[in-house]
Amino acid sequence: MTHFLLVTIWNSWESIKKFAGENPELAKYYPEDDEFLLEKEKYVQHYEIFYEK
Repeated sequence: MTHFLLVTIWNSWESIKKFAGENPELAKYYPEDDEFLLEKEKYVQHYEIFYEK
């Protein structure tokens, strides 16, 4: 079995909530995901990043 880590970068927590709903810690799946995933995690991990130009 292989696990993948998908990293996305968002502008704000509000942007995340617009996509994921009021509980952005809960994973969001689509109906077609059942065709491709062997198991679905209940929670997601959020990371805060910092960078300077």
